[in-house]
Amino acid sequence: MTTADIQRILHTIGLRPQQAAGQNFLLDESITEAMVDAAGIEEGQTVLEIGPGLGILTRSLLNRGAKVVAVELDTRLYAYLKKSFKGQPGLRLINNDIFKTNLQELFQDGEYQLVANLPYSATSLVFRNFLTLVPRPKAMTVMVQRDVAKRICAQPGEMSMIALTVQYYSQATVLFDVSPNSFFPVPKVTSSVIHCEIVRSVDEVEDRQLFRVMKGGFSARRKKLTNTLSSSLHIPQENIEKTLKTIKISPLARAQELKLEDWLKLAKKLVDD
Repeated sequence: MTTADIQRILHTIGLRPQQAAGQNFLLDESITEAMVDAAGIEEGQTVLEIGPGLGILTRSLLNRGAKVVAVELDTRLYAYLKKSFKGQPGLRLINNDIFKTNLQELFQDGEYQLVANLPYSATSLVFRNFLTLVPRPKAMTVMVQRDVAKRICAQPGEMSMIALTVQYYSQATVLFDVSPNSFFPVPKVTSSVIHCEIVRSVDEVEDRQLFRVMKGGFSARRKKLTNTLSSSLHIPQENIEKTLKTIKISPLARAQELKLEDWLKLAKKLVDD
């Protein structure tokens, strides 16, 4: 698909792209083919696509024989897709907000994967929802801002809540970058495709305690964990310092310096104590 093709289609349906809403349309079909390859999509598999836009990724998924559930919020894009893919038996189009869509009803018959070029503004919310809510995808292959992809796969020293959340529930890998010139309109940032293989089930009690401790630690990134955890969890500083020393974490450490394993030990120790 060329820039001229997209401009013509958008003009026809009366849509002016809203970059703030993440309406940057992908031009390069080789990128969608690479995403489908990375996801390992095979004939008959069920795939959820969020924000299909003009359907370039949708078509690649259908060409592999996938059963695609595509959820599009914009009514004009939905109408265009409905007309373009009329008669396509492998596609179910839904005009709705993905966060208001009944996933249990859609995927009650079995497992699915999430493959999508995510709107930049919805990235964090998508990860937070699809890593923890039921039913969860068995894997996610999504395009996001490169800076977000780097944060997700960060190492100790640069950790964040989104990195810990994704790394707790999945094995995340940045696959390749996508140039801004691959889109219309051209965004100001480079994108990356990331693959997350779900590796951990949800345990509501254990997870709630872990994330309570992590959020407390990140409540003031520049402060020492001894201070932030004491303040957020209402535990005396000397008790926090003793716990940190017990699991061989420096009392001078800051939240971004800890590994996921450190947080797991810390949360367990605080619960046990």
